[in-house]
Order: sequence, then C-alpha cells, then structure tokens
Amino acid sequence: MEPLTDALRETLAVFGDSGEPRTTPEVAERLDLGRRSAYDRLERLAERDRLRTKKVGASARVWWRPEPRSKTAPEPGPELEEAITRISDGFFAVDEEWRLTYFNDAHASMFGGTRAELLGERLWDAAPELVGTAFETAYREAMETQEPTAVEEYYPPLEGWFRDIVHPSPSGLSVYFTDITERKVRERTLMRYERIVETVDDGIYVLDGDGQFTFVNDTFVSMTGYDDDDELLGASAAVVFGEDFGEERDGAEAEDPNAVAPEGRLHGADGESIAVESRVGRLELAGGETGRVGVVRDVTDRVEYERELERQREQLAAVTSLGEVANEITRAIVGQSTREDVETTVCEHLADSESYLFAWIGDVDAATRTVTLRAEAGVEGYLDDITISIDPDDDRSRGPTGRALRRGEVQTTQELETDSRYDPWRDHIESYDFRSSAAIPITHEGVLYGVLNVYAERPRAFEGPEGKRITQLGEIVGHAIAAAERKRTLLSDDLVELEFRIQGFLETLGLEAEPTGSIAFDHTVPLGDGEFLVYGTAERGAVDTVREIVDARPGDGEVTVYPEATPTGFVLRAIDPPVLSVVASHGGYVDGASIVDGEYRMTVHLAPSVDVHRIVDTIERAYPEAELRCHRRTTRSASDPRPVQRRLATDLTDRQHAVLSTAYYAGFFEWPRETSGTELAESLDVAPSTLHQHLRTAERKILDSLFSSPDEPLDDA
Repeated sequence: MEPLTDALRETLAVFGDSGEPRTTPEVAERLDLGRRSAYDRLERLAERDRLRTKKVGASARVWWRPEPRSKTAPEPGPELEEAITRISDGFFAVDEEWRLTYFNDAHASMFGGTRAELLGERLWDAAPELVGTAFETAYREAMETQEPTAVEEYYPPLEGWFRDIVHPSPSGLSVYFTDITERKVRERTLMRYERIVETVDDGIYVLDGDGQFTFVNDTFVSMTGYDDDDELLGASAAVVFGEDFGEERDGAEAEDPNAVAPEGRLHGADGESIAVESRVGRLELAGGETGRVGVVRDVTDRVEYERELERQREQLAAVTSLGEVANEITRAIVGQSTREDVETTVCEHLADSESYLFAWIGDVDAATRTVTLRAEAGVEGYLDDITISIDPDDDRSRGPTGRALRRGEVQTTQELETDSRYDPWRDHIESYDFRSSAAIPITHEGVLYGVLNVYAERPRAFEGPEGKRITQLGEIVGHAIAAAERKRTLLSDDLVELEFRIQGFLETLGLEAEPTGSIAFDHTVPLGDGEFLVYGTAERGAVDTVREIVDARPGDGEVTVYPEATPTGFVLRAIDPPVLSVVASHGGYVDGASIVDGEYRMTVHLAPSVDVHRIVDTIERAYPEAELRCHRRTTRSASDPRPVQRRLATDLTDRQHAVLSTAYYAGFFEWPRETSGTELAESLDVAPSTLHQHLRTAERKILDSLFSSPDEPLDDA
C-alpha cells in the first residue's frame, strides 16, 4: 500500500479509532482548512481504502474510519445511518428545486413538522422564518454561483446565533450549521469591554508575570507618546514607569495584594514625563500565571493646580511675614533706633520667618566700587569669600546685587539652577540650598542707601503679591534709615558742617539786576514725597527778586508773600529740589541759606556717618558754580539754645513734625492767627480734620515729654 503523506496522516487522525462519522465541514474546521482542501484529502484517503464515505441528501457526504475487516466487508447498514442522524451539529440537504432531501435530528425543530411530512417539501415552506434573512441570501448565492460560502446570523425561532457552512453541487445544497450562541455572547461581551476600555479617558494596560505589556488601550498609547501599541507590547513596564516600578509595586502589594495605588510619573517616548495616579491589581492569566492589570490617570493638571495652591499659600505666608517685618521697622523708627538697628531688625525678621532662609544688607565702598556687608541674619560670612562689584566692566557686577545697585531696580532670581547671572559665584552658593532670591535697592527720596538681599528655598518665590511687597520693603527700609539718620543728626553733638558759596548767583539763573537788600531762607519743612515748604524773609527791595528766582526755576514750585511783616515774609513750595532732597534724605538739614549782595551762601549740617562726597556731588551737579568753602567736623556748643527742641522733635513722626512745623512757621499759633486751619490744611493737602488730629497728637507728645515723670512711658500713638 502506498504510504500516506503527513497531510493525509493528519487528516486520518481526526477520526481516531472510534469509527464515528464526520462531515466534510467538520473535518475542515478541525484541520483549519478550506472545505475543498479537506474534501480532496478525504477523497484520497477513501481511494486508499482508509476511509469510508456515503452521500447524504442531495450533495452532503459523511466519512468514517472503518474497523479492520476483510476486503469483502459489507456496506454500512442502518447503524451508520443512525450515527449520522445523531451528529450533534445541524445538517440538512435540499435538491435543485429547494426540496428537503435530508435533515438530521440535531435541529429538526427548525422545521415545522415530522420527517415524513417534511421530506420533499420546499425549504421555504418547511422553514418560512428563513425567508428574508442572511441565510436565504447565502443559500441562493451558493446555488447560483456553485461556490461554497458561510454565513453567521441570529435565528429567532431557535433563539440563538448559528453559523451555516453551505456547500453547493449541481444537484442541490448541503448545509452544515452550528450553534454559536455562546461564542457570540463571549464576543459581544468582549467587544463591549473593549469598547469601554478604548473609550475611557484613563490608560489601561495588562502585564504578564515578567512585567511585560500584553495589552494597552489607545489612551495609554497616547499618554506615552508612542505611535501604536506594537511599540509597547512585549516591552517591560520599566520603559514607561521607571526602573523602580517593580520594587514599588511589590512593596505596596505586601500591604494590599489586590489594590496597589502608587503615584509617580509616566515616561514618554520623547523623554518627557507626566504625573500620573496609578492603580494596579492582580490578574489570573492562562496557564496559572499571575499578571497585573493597571489603570493610570493623567493628573498633570491636578498636580499643577495643587502646586499653584501651595505656591499661593507660601506666598500668602510670605506676604504676611513681610507685613510683620514692615511693622517691626515702623516700631524701630518710633523707638528712635539707629540705622544699624533698622538694618539688623530687617535681616533678623526675614531670616526668622518660615518663608525665607537668610537675608543681608550691603552698601557700596566708593573707593573699591564693591559691596560691603552691613548686616546679615540666618547666615554667617556670606560675603567673606566672594566679591560683588558695581563696575559695569566687571563680570562680578552682573549678578542680581550689582544690577540692583547700578539700575536702582529690584532684581529677582526665580530658579537659581537656570540663572546664568549667578555663574561667577556658582561654586560658592551651591552649599546654601536656596532656589530663588531678590536683591532690593534701599532707597528714599531718590537716595540709594544700599541693597537688601533675601533668599528662599522655594522656586519662584518672588512673584505676584509677594514680589510687589518685597519691592515695597526697600522703600520702607529706606524711609526708616532716613528717619534714623535724621534723628541721629538732631541728637548728635558731633556734626559735619559744609559751607557753599555761589558768586553771581542771580546771573547763573539768567537774572540781570542785583537785589536791593538781602534774602534769607530761614526754615525748611519736608512734607514727604519730595515736597518741601521753605519759610523765609526778604527786605522790601528784594521781594520781587524772590518771585523772579521762582519763575527762573519752574521746578521750585510757587511762592506766597506776606507783605504785612517787616521784613517781608514768604513761603516757597518746592517740589523735588535737588539740594534739599539729598540733604534731608541723608538725615541732614540746611542750617542757614541767604542771598547777600548777589552771593548765595548755604550751610549744611550732617551726621558724621553720612557719605559727604555724595552730598557734595549732588550740590555741584545742581549748581555747577557752587564752591565748597568749608568742610569740617564740629561740636555743638554748650550754649546751643536748641537741645530741647531737637530732643522733642525726635519724639514725633515725620508727618507730625511736618504739620507742627508748618503750623508754627505759618503763624497758626499767633493771635490773631496769621493762617487759618483751612488755609493750613490746604497748604498741606490734607483734610482739616486730619490736620487737627496730627496737631493734637504732636502737641500731646511734646507736653508729655515736658511734664511726664522720668519713669512714665510715653504713648507713641
């Protein structure tokens, strides 16, 4: 006997040794072959006497493996017919006129009658429910084309899904149909879950026992930035979750093996990462393997929102701290503190707050043009090993501190690691653990006293309200230093005295005539915001000259003359006069100024600590013809009649001192009054009620100073 090929042996093995008959479609399905290929194999086995076959109905055929027998074995009898009838799947055959020629018992219920009644009846009459269905379409198409086909459809009379394999022949059709309802339910269920998985906004993935991806939905692919799931399937979860993912997962599972919820970052194909919230659970896989199914949610927006809330909370706390510092500075001013006290107070309160690490204040050494330390807190010797310059040609002037001093503007660093301005000192500052900084010029009335530097371990610390408040702090500190310097000058017996002369003063203003008589500028009252009231007297022949001087210098404002007095009195309102502004801002005062025989003379008193060169430079820039005739250290004489006046003045705030001085020099306390309360309020640009409040407070402080007992504390209200 000719030996069998592997393909024929494979086909023969489908039948085993039981002798149970099989239909051609059934063999084709088990071998995963087309029916024609299966039929060819079966026919070749039959030719080799390895199989028996029998036609059933118009064109259907069954095959079976015979038991060992002699070559003269009888043809199959009624038992084989009965076996074919009991095939579990449905089978029927029709002739070319659509008359039923055969059907087995598996699905006889699809026909409305007994075998005896139905055989020979047209298919459409025996099963009218087939009319108009996909089954009818497939049957007719197969009959017409003589090509095998298959169709799957729901069949209502049997309440299930069926797969029909239709095999045509010139004599009719053979139809093999299988109940696939369970498979369809599984497919529908799987499809429903797949649709859910693909439509949810969260990323879903499945890992096998080795931690490799076996499934990812479209959202997960999109979150990771890959083009399609093929790039992820089979890859390790560490590719997107990081190398520590397995350890974190195993550690969490030790506490809850079925609900692991780590939070971390998902790394994308482009190298970027996003914040995700992840939940992972165990999943039993085929073959007893345990995998993981996980859900990840992009929480970038939420994390950023929470970070923004945290930044706002930190900024609010910082703004509150800055407000407390400002209050402490105000109390320091009222407490007659020195400049050193003010600077120390500022640094200590900033360093003690939870918002900042440390702070320091420095000013400029005029000789070296470098920054020198005046006060620091929260740190020790920060400037010891570095040099900060204000020389624009020096690379060490390009940091925040140097720029703040040169430009007079606040300089902030919101992220230290990326700010190249710190590069000259990078090695020095890395040990101080700050992420952001602010360099705030300390100014008042146009005078630069130094720079305040504040450092925070938070990035972007000096944005929004905090940035605005820290900017204001420079002005507050500048005002406090100016007030401290003014009080020092008033109280100190040691002074620096400067005398200036300007020959031909009127000619420098473009005025031709010399005044007939002298002009004296007796008292100067600073009102704040660069505005001053200057009270003086002029002999009758010099009154017009006063008006001409004011007209020649529009910036000096306006003048009011009181002709009734002898000599004639006047008050000059000056706005941002350069000399008065710089002298007052350094705590000094003009002790006397006059114009005699066309020559302008002025005497300035300053505290010994004041930078005299800055004062001289400012006066010489304002009046190039000015000549410094005297620069000397002096001591107030024991017979100075004004020590009490100076002592009382230090108890007043700047505003109280300005209101009281203006009222006195304007004749408000004379009787009859030379200036009414309304006129006085208008000159100070305040409401009458505010004027009287300041006056009463100032009067009470002076009277308290005079009449209270030495141990009785004064009310600073």
